[in-house]
Amino acid sequence: MNPSLNRAVDFFVPQSLKLDTAQHYRYRLFIIVSILLTGVVVAAQAYGFFVSDLPWNDMLWTLGFTLPVQFSLIASLFYLKYTGKFSLTVFVTLAVMFVVLIAVVFVLGGPLGGASVMMLFVPPMFAFVLLGLKAGAIWATCTYAVILAGSIAEISGFVYPYIDNTPNASVGKLIHLSVAFFSIFFMTTFYESNSQRYRQQLELLARQDDLTQLPNRSAFYQAIEEAIGRYQRSRSPFTLIYIDLDNFKPINDDYGHGVGDEVLKAFAGRLKAAVRKQDFVCRLGGDEFAVLIRGSMDDRIAKLMLERLDKQMAAPINLRNGMSIEISASTGIAFYPHDAASLEAILHAADERMYVNKRENKASSRSPEPLAV
Repeated sequence: MNPSLNRAVDFFVPQSLKLDTAQHYRYRLFIIVSILLTGVVVAAQAYGFFVSDLPWNDMLWTLGFTLPVQFSLIASLFYLKYTGKFSLTVFVTLAVMFVVLIAVVFVLGGPLGGASVMMLFVPPMFAFVLLGLKAGAIWATCTYAVILAGSIAEISGFVYPYIDNTPNASVGKLIHLSVAFFSIFFMTTFYESNSQRYRQQLELLARQDDLTQLPNRSAFYQAIEEAIGRYQRSRSPFTLIYIDLDNFKPINDDYGHGVGDEVLKAFAGRLKAAVRKQDFVCRLGGDEFAVLIRGSMDDRIAKLMLERLDKQMAAPINLRNGMSIEISASTGIAFYPHDAASLEAILHAADERMYVNKRENKASSRSPEPLAV
């Protein structure tokens, strides 16, 4: 989006509505379309004055049609900014637009005799996109009822006036068709692109741990499946490390879940800092984490990696309340395809080695205690 237009849109979105991320794209769409339609109205006025060769008395008709729309669009932007009443703002704007468009259609040949009827489809499309299915269906029904009633009257012999009976009238028809087409095209394109982006955000949230912002168990399984698929295509091996904090339960019991959450977030940050950017770190749940190391790794490199992880975990975690807590973790490492050749087998191998490590460390482990700061 053009930076100037983007700043204008942000200016008119009230702070109270910016917090509603699920509907934010609707607010932006309304503001963008209102700004663009204001420009289209100005262009229509310029056409009427400088291109159409309309007599001055007919120009008054043009101003009578365009000025109310122009005023309502501008007023709606400021009303939305200072009240935050989105639905009411859209409804009033659509009502003014709808009435004016009906008047335009009925003085430019009627619903069956002119191209202006196409513009009547803009308000219901606007309603569908901005207000949802129910409002859109109501506006669509009203629009069709008006078109049907006007068409029946025309079929029955009623003759509608056609005030733009000039040599350049065909240009006006083209403008009306273009306004209708691009309005509908722009709204549906913008809506669909934002809906797709919103769906992607939901998918990302569904695969992300809320506390640590790391990928969750679902994302982890998908990453393992993708890694196995890469191996089958290009023989690219990978290494899996399971990590489980030792004596984490006493932290929650002694200091509360708030402190426990801080510890988990701090540990997640350290874990991510201990591996390469191309490696995959996730929280499986509770105090269990996993790292997917992409590429080959022998025992020596694996030992260095675990030493680096241990070093990251060894430093006390400083909490916001001034407390420091020492933690340790047990790890289990498995190599694909050396240790296992299927998803279930590689998971089981890493898990088993992690619990063997935990049992060996259990005898010498103790509950974490706060350190003086």
